[in-house]
Amino acid sequence: MPKIVTSLFSGCGGLDLGFTGGFHFLGRDYERLNTEIVFANDFDADAQSCYNNNPLLVEDGAECLLADIRNVNADDIPDFDILLAGFPCQPFSNAGNRKGVNDVNGRGTLFEECERIIRAKIANGHRPQAFVFENVRGILSSKMPDGITTVPQEISNRMHDMGYEMSMQLVCASDYGVPQQRYRVLIIGIDRELGIGAFDFHMMEQVVRQHHIPSKSFGRDEELLLGSILQGVHEVQDDVVWNYSETTQRSVDLIGGCRHGMQAFDYFVPGFHKEDLPEIVFEGRSWKDIPYELLSPRFKKIADDPKRYHAPKFFRRFAFGEINGTITASAQPENCGITHPVENRRYSVRECARIQSFPDNYHFGNIPLQSQYKVIGNAVPPVLGWVIARALLNFLPE
Repeated sequence: MPKIVTSLFSGCGGLDLGFTGGFHFLGRDYERLNTEIVFANDFDADAQSCYNNNPLLVEDGAECLLADIRNVNADDIPDFDILLAGFPCQPFSNAGNRKGVNDVNGRGTLFEECERIIRAKIANGHRPQAFVFENVRGILSSKMPDGITTVPQEISNRMHDMGYEMSMQLVCASDYGVPQQRYRVLIIGIDRELGIGAFDFHMMEQVVRQHHIPSKSFGRDEELLLGSILQGVHEVQDDVVWNYSETTQRSVDLIGGCRHGMQAFDYFVPGFHKEDLPEIVFEGRSWKDIPYELLSPRFKKIADDPKRYHAPKFFRRFAFGEINGTITASAQPENCGITHPVENRRYSVRECARIQSFPDNYHFGNIPLQSQYKVIGNAVPPVLGWVIARALLNFLPE
């Protein structure tokens, strides 16, 4: 029997695709898993539209419901074995306003909706076997109104009281087959009545090793380098680019492309070894490569006192020999590595999707261009989702 899955805050479907499986990414097949998604939900119309426009998800599972989860009756959600929930990131983000659970829009307390739904299922005689919560690492230091208890501690306390064994881990996506240095917190609960204890995160490493998935920490990472993952991307039909503003474009032009040039693609042939690559392919760039006399007054101020400002790497351009940094929903170069290594432009939609480990046949083109970048940046990378799902299915009883 398949594991029945409910997905909240589903976005464009990255985590759901991982839990479904049956997709191809950069020469690897991620097998169809023994799961069935019976309910998915998001309140962002563009994300919901993108989700429902992808046969990889909706042919085998439920369409995503457009609704605020706070207005959804728990009885209208089918019983499930596993609950997936990636809370909206903004209240907990290091780059955000850090209002945490006190966010004026109420988003900071949305984990309570997961609690509400699980409690309702238990009250009706059905105990979900597990849940997977995902969030940015800023949640680790976000506090409850008492100013002492962290949000993860509060989540753990509440779920433990409901009978769930808790485990939590800060993971980097590049350790699990994703070509991106993206750090996220995973909180996984297992029903105590199953008698199998708390989820062991080492099982994710086992999945990586067993399926020969590229990994920065648990194997070889050549396939995760930008020179590998950007190969052939222009051949994909929906490869479109959101242009920079005139001011931003000027800064990007002044920084210039990585010195290795486009010809460095020739080094990234199948079977190459990172140890054999020339040093130039590891040399990225940033605002610090702009001549001092051409810096804006703001950047001159930082350059004059780097210790005070911790010498930030704004306008980061990762080189072909590097693993890209986090792709964010805003897709702005000041906050993330969103500029192409060589060409003076923002990554295309398809390049962002590759860095997030979406397969090339996952569609984003039915929503506005800026929204395509937003939903991709907000997503859980599908390959990371697949590793989580495979490990969790291995852990749970059949």
